[in-house]
Amino acid sequence: MKDYTNFIAIIGAGISGLALGIILQKKQIPCVIFEKSQKIGEHGAGISISQNGLKVLKNLDLHNEFNLQSRQPHNAIFFSSNKKIKKISANVTTSTRRTLFKSLLDKYHNLDGEIHFGNEVVDIEIENQTITFKDGKSISVKHIAACDGIKSSCQEIVSSKFNEPKYSGYYVWRTIFPSKQTNIHFHLGSNFHVVTYPVDKKRVSLVASIKSRNKQSESWKQEGSIQNLLSEIPQSITDNYPSIHNNYGVYKWGIFLRPNVKTLFDKNISYLGDAAHPIVPFLGQGACLALEDAFILGNLLDKHKNDLSLAQIKYKKLRIKRIRSIYKKSLNQGKLNHFSNPFFVFLRNLLMKYTNIISIRTRSVWSYDVTEEKDL
Repeated sequence: MKDYTNFIAIIGAGISGLALGIILQKKQIPCVIFEKSQKIGEHGAGISISQNGLKVLKNLDLHNEFNLQSRQPHNAIFFSSNKKIKKISANVTTSTRRTLFKSLLDKYHNLDGEIHFGNEVVDIEIENQTITFKDGKSISVKHIAACDGIKSSCQEIVSSKFNEPKYSGYYVWRTIFPSKQTNIHFHLGSNFHVVTYPVDKKRVSLVASIKSRNKQSESWKQEGSIQNLLSEIPQSITDNYPSIHNNYGVYKWGIFLRPNVKTLFDKNISYLGDAAHPIVPFLGQGACLALEDAFILGNLLDKHKNDLSLAQIKYKKLRIKRIRSIYKKSLNQGKLNHFSNPFFVFLRNLLMKYTNIISIRTRSVWSYDVTEEKDL
C-alpha cells in the first residue's frame, strides 16, 4: 500500500463512512476508505430517510438522484388491531439500503475517492495511528474515523470506555416483496408492530418488530424463513400482503444498543453512526444520524485541519445531546407502539386519532437542519 500518513482513514463503507468520504473529497482532504466486506448486499433492508437526513444528501448533491430511484409516499396510515385510526401526510423518502449505498459510492468514486474492499482491521496502535489488516499489511495515517458498525472492532480495540452492545429487548423481521403499494402502513399490536412502505415502483419493504426477552443474534444478514415470520404476525395483517410469499429473502435481526454513550472519540480516532451510538429503529433515525455525524465531523476536520483534537471536542459537543435525545425518544416510541394494556391502547389510539401528536413528535426530530449549524 502507498504512503497514507497524511490521510484520514475511514474504516467501514456504510452510510456514515461513504458520506464522510464524500465530504472530505469535496474539501480536498486526503482520505481513504477500508471495508472488510467484498461487497454490500441488500439483505431485505429497506430504509427511510426523513427531512433531516435528506438535507445532508442535498448538501452532498445526491438528493435528486436518490429521490429518482426511491419513493416519496403521500401518506402514512396507522392501524390498531387492523382498524384504521389515523392518516397523515408523509414527509420522508423510502428506498433500500442498497440504493442509498450505491448513490453514495458512485458519488465518492466520481470525486476520485479511494476505497479498498476486503480489508478487515485486526489491530490499531492509536499512539502512532497505525492500522493492521487481516492480511498482515499495516499503514500509518493522520486520523482514523471508525464507521464500522455496531460491533465496531475499532472501538473495541482502542477505547478504554468500550461497552459491549446490549440486547434491546426487540428483534426485527425484514423482507422485500413485489407490490405497488404507494403509502406507508403502520400496524400497531400487543408487543409488536409492523411497518410496510414502498422502496421503488415495484417493491415494498416489510419490517416486523417483536418485543421479546429471548436474546437474538445481532446480524442484519441472518436469514430466516417466511413461515417463521408469518407465525409471529396476526394473519389479519399479513392477508393484506399476499405477494409476501414471493419475497426476495427473509431476515431476522436482533436489535442491540450501546446505552449511556459518553464520548464519540478517543485519541486520534473518532466514532460515527452505529459504531458510536446504535439505537432502536422506531423513529427511523439510524441512517439519518449517521449522515448528520458525517456532515459535522467532515466539516470540523476541514475547519480545524491543524488541530484535530479540537475538531473532536466540537464534534462531541455538537452531537452528544441530540444523539442521547433520539436514543430515548426511539425507545419510548417502541413502548408506545407495543402497548398491550387495553386502557393504554385505547388512550394512545384516541390521542393519535384526535390530536396532532404524531406530527408533533416527528417534527421535533425531523426539523433539525445540521447544515445550518453555526459552529461549522
